Amino acid sequence: MIKNRYFMLGLGCGLIAGALLLQLMILGQGGGKLYTADQVQQAAEQLGLKVVDAHEELLTEEQWQEKAGNGQEDAGAGAEPDVPASPRNPKAPEAPAAPAKRDPAENKPAANPEAAKPQTPAKPAKPAAVSVEYKIAYGSTLAGVAEGLYKAGVITDKEAFLKAAKAKKINNKIRTGTYAFTEGEDYDSIIAKISPKASGK
Repeated sequence: MIKNRYFMLGLGCGLIAGALLLQLMILGQGGGKLYTADQVQQAAEQLGLKVVDAHEELLTEEQWQEKAGNGQEDAGAGAEPDVPASPRNPKAPEAPAAPAKRDPAENKPAANPEAAKPQTPAKPAKPAAVSVEYKIAYGSTLAGVAEGLYKAGVITDKEAFLKAAKAKKINNKIRTGTYAFTEGEDYDSIIAKISPKASGK
């Protein structure tokens, strides 16, 4: 009986120690991982969700209508409320102004023939390239990066970017970090920045 008792005591202690070690292993693998605000924002963008701060007030559609109704009653007690222009209730267009009357004697040809020629407008200056900073988090997929670059305005066609990236065979090899891109940047240039294979050459 005593041998059995020590065996059972040892077995119980072993099971408890094993369970504690298992819990430590689960925590060590990231089960209790905390995320930064940027990581939460990126994950929400990839899922098509919106992240709001805790101090921002969120209202349902009914609450907005009720709030708008209370505001109109307070602001215009007894006055006629402004009715917004809509397809059903358009505002009347303003009458065009009559052109100024000119004396027919003033319609003489101009003394300077160059002044009579219409001026061609100067070509607008080329806008400066807009730099966009984009962060690639650990574990991001190529499709997620393409979606993020599209939303940031760096690329205009996600599918074309994905084809170009797959042609360079960087499907699973994307470097994490924060990168600076310009709007409309060449796909090869973007791939060279985010791919360890392309940048290692």
